[in-house]
Amino acid sequence: MKRSEGKKILKKDRVGLSFVGKSLKKEIEKDIDECLEQQQKEIDRLKEDLYDQARVKFRSASEFQVFVLRHMDFKIS
Repeated sequence: MKRSEGKKILKKDRVGLSFVGKSLKKEIEKDIDECLEQQQKEIDRLKEDLYDQARVKFRSASEFQVFVLRHMDFKIS
């Protein structure tokens, strides 16, 4: 989920905090923004790590795709 979509979801939750004072509300919004930024950084770092690991282990994107397909389990209920 993209950061902007996360902000929209959390904004709906903030509306429920109408009883909270403005300064506390701004502090909560700041904490939410910081949390979303941190999550995005962690996601980006994980993506880079996965990409690096795939490059080290596989000679090509096709070889990686074949590996993924061979090791997937499809469960149909």
